[in-house]
Amino acid sequence: MRNWLLGIVNRLRTLLPRTTYFNRLIWFGCLSVSIPIVLAGSTYYHVSMVKLTDQYKEDNKASLLLLKDRMENAFFNIESDSLKIANNPTIKDNLGKAGFSSDIFLQILILDTLQLHKNSNSFINEIVFYDKQSGFVLSNNYGYMAYEQFFEREDVEAAMRQKEQARWTYLPQSGKNGLVAFVRLINGNDPQGAVIIYVKESQLRSMLMNHAAYSKHQSFIVVDSYGSIILHSTDNHWLGRPAEQMPGLTQIMADEMNSGMHVMHGEEDDTPLLAGFSKTTVGRTYISLIPEDEMLQQLSWIRAMIVFSVILFLGMGIVLNWLASRRAYNPIEKLLQYGEQLQHGQQAASKENEIEYIKSCLQYLSEQSVSLENYLKQIQPNLRDRLLQKLLKGGAGSRSSLLEECGQFDIPQQGNYFVLVTIVENMFKEKRFLPSEGAIVTFAVTNVINELLVKSGLTGYVVEQGEKEGVAVLHFQEETDKDQMLRMVKTFAEEIRRALAVYLSFSVSVGIGGIAKDAVRLCESYRQAQRALQHRMFDETQSVLFYDELGQYGQQNLFSYPRELEKQIVEALSGGELALAEQALDTFAKHVKVSGSYNAIFQCYYVLLSSIIQSLEEKGPGMIDSLGDNWFDQLKARQTSREIYEWFIEIIFPLYQQITEESRKMGAKFAVQKVCKHIKEYPGADHSLIDCSELAGMSPSYFSRLFKREVGISFVEYVMEYKVDMAKRLLQDTDRSVMEIAEIVGYSERNLNRTFQRHVSMTPKQYRVSLR
Repeated sequence: MRNWLLGIVNRLRTLLPRTTYFNRLIWFGCLSVSIPIVLAGSTYYHVSMVKLTDQYKEDNKASLLLLKDRMENAFFNIESDSLKIANNPTIKDNLGKAGFSSDIFLQILILDTLQLHKNSNSFINEIVFYDKQSGFVLSNNYGYMAYEQFFEREDVEAAMRQKEQARWTYLPQSGKNGLVAFVRLINGNDPQGAVIIYVKESQLRSMLMNHAAYSKHQSFIVVDSYGSIILHSTDNHWLGRPAEQMPGLTQIMADEMNSGMHVMHGEEDDTPLLAGFSKTTVGRTYISLIPEDEMLQQLSWIRAMIVFSVILFLGMGIVLNWLASRRAYNPIEKLLQYGEQLQHGQQAASKENEIEYIKSCLQYLSEQSVSLENYLKQIQPNLRDRLLQKLLKGGAGSRSSLLEECGQFDIPQQGNYFVLVTIVENMFKEKRFLPSEGAIVTFAVTNVINELLVKSGLTGYVVEQGEKEGVAVLHFQEETDKDQMLRMVKTFAEEIRRALAVYLSFSVSVGIGGIAKDAVRLCESYRQAQRALQHRMFDETQSVLFYDELGQYGQQNLFSYPRELEKQIVEALSGGELALAEQALDTFAKHVKVSGSYNAIFQCYYVLLSSIIQSLEEKGPGMIDSLGDNWFDQLKARQTSREIYEWFIEIIFPLYQQITEESRKMGAKFAVQKVCKHIKEYPGADHSLIDCSELAGMSPSYFSRLFKREVGISFVEYVMEYKVDMAKRLLQDTDRSVMEIAEIVGYSERNLNRTFQRHVSMTPKQYRVSLR
């Protein structure tokens, strides 16, 4: 046994992919495609079979109801004729009186009455009247006969022995001839006579099959109020026998429901039968029996269709999966080929362990990154760089001491200085570096600037200023022409921008400060260069910005904070309208630019962010805990209007929507349940969408969408269906007039008729009549 199990395990291992990553992709992709499709197909098959079975049950129920109505009409007519004959004054007044047996005139009148009733009903085969005291029988077929001479005396005796005043039964002689009899005793406590109406059982049975047969194997059974089978469409030997003797009917007869479905088993081969039944107010039960296998055979087409669809989609999914897996594996294959090239033709990885090879490559890169970080931490600015950083910051020491230090490090004390500040644009979208690797980016930028400075032949220095800025300090002699200096500085700035774009794929902006006449004033040129970069807040088209050429840009104008635009943004976010929020934010950005002040623009965005956070907090306690990182620090790190705009659009708005959507989902179900409960408690009120949305604390449009998503139908349809269902219950359970019911459900009689006709396809009065 153990060896057999080990053999199965080894066989499975040979089938499972353990070699290349491509084979694993194929296998797992096929499993990913196959399992959902097979599950979806199985689910769809189950749901379809359930729905079709339910549809069949409803059709069978409707057919059985129609059969019941028609058969009851036939039974009622016969029973009514019997009652009329029994209550005929001629019979009732002369029954048992002396001389009644010899009064030919009265007998002729009674025979005419019997003949009239027989001719008026095509189902009646013969009518027999029996007078016990007078000892004679009157019949349509035989006329007057003494009781001792009557041919069907056994039927009369059996009829007089029955305990019930009136019932359908199979009498000894007529039952053998295929006749079913309705016997009504006259003077039920002490029967003095009887009226017997014979009907051909085959005629009633044909009526069963003609009006309701679903298939040739379907059977119909009619059981009277005393539990006897009076009609069976396919098996005559059950006629007249108690229904409890037939397998499966006991459960139906004991069921207190007026209609329903049961599963029973056949008497011979134990075949499952689907039994539908419907009971009448007079106690008769109509039963429909159909083999379950035959019903399923009629639904077998859907099984074939689903199997074909599953196979088709499965094949398509496997083919597409192979193509997608091949495409997904292509970068890995190229990476392995590139590894072979780097190793001078050696195999980069074994075919069985390519993932491990990629892991080792990533580990090696991680080690090199850590090594580089450690190296950068070990490298400290030399003394000259520290002096330059001190000069750029300003306010560190006296003028004379600073000039003396400049002389020590061969930094010219006098001349024309320009400070160029280089900043990388959109570092937040840079995927090659982590946010914590800003020092590496600045290191790379300053290296490129340093190489360009050496190639250009200009005199100057390159300094790292924090983790964001690469600073270049250019020096010119005092006698150098100003226009020539400006031209050379601009050219050098353009070279920086182009070189970083080509070699490092960085998009940068370069700010150029004004002329500083000595080294001590470098701080002024540095601050001017930073203010020049702030001009990007107003104009993002320029990459090289010269402070002296900016003119009046950045000068503050008369300006008021756009409170209405802020309100529009917050309301749009609260309502989940991201498109409107983006439009309002775009207008807000254009409006704040009019201020002409970098600080004013930032303050406006700070106020807007505060309003958004406040709006989020108002939606419920603990909402601010979902914000995550400090939003104000993230906003401060953005330097241009475009960066700020994209930060709001890509980070803040989606995060706001995510947080509010999670909050709405928790309260949405409660709000809908609250409104539904209100409708049920006050069915007669005018439940408008506006009133109910106010009850839920939402706008009408949003509440309408939310209600349909939670309930599955629109709010108006729900109210109408509830009121119609309530009206149906009142029509069925009470005797109130249609006008009174309309007032209870909050409709006028006219509106109730129109709404009832739309949902039930009949008027309230017609519906009440159909129930009776």
